[in-house]
Amino acid sequence: MESVDYLLLADMVTVIHTALIVGILLGILVSVRYKRFRPIEALFLLLAILIWSLYSGCPLTYLEDFLRTSAGHSTALSQAGFIPFYFNKWFGFFVTNREITIATYITAAFFFVISMEWMGPYAHLEIVKIRRAFVRSKVD
Repeated sequence: MESVDYLLLADMVTVIHTALIVGILLGILVSVRYKRFRPIEALFLLLAILIWSLYSGCPLTYLEDFLRTSAGHSTALSQAGFIPFYFNKWFGFFVTNREITIATYITAAFFFVISMEWMGPYAHLEIVKIRRAFVRSKVD
């Protein structure tokens, strides 16, 4: 029976996790230039935030921490969070998990709002209908 190389698996999770983060950030830049990609980018951001919120962190961070702990390496990865941990490790730049969370929520909200631009004619009509119904109910 072969032994599992937990460090190799943890490194693979790190690469995949980093690629996903970079992909989302590049997607933001692409969607700024090309409006047709905004709904797709907004969907990816909202999906990432939904998963992040449901698990109180990214499951990939927990998986990597588990694999590193299984290999006998103690890390503060789960407590610090993926981005703060590796920003400090790779770049010597300290950022808190709270700052990353706030920046992520603001970015996601911003791109969700601008992604709705393509729905403009439909969304604006519905907003007008809701506003009219609200005004009528106040008058009655």
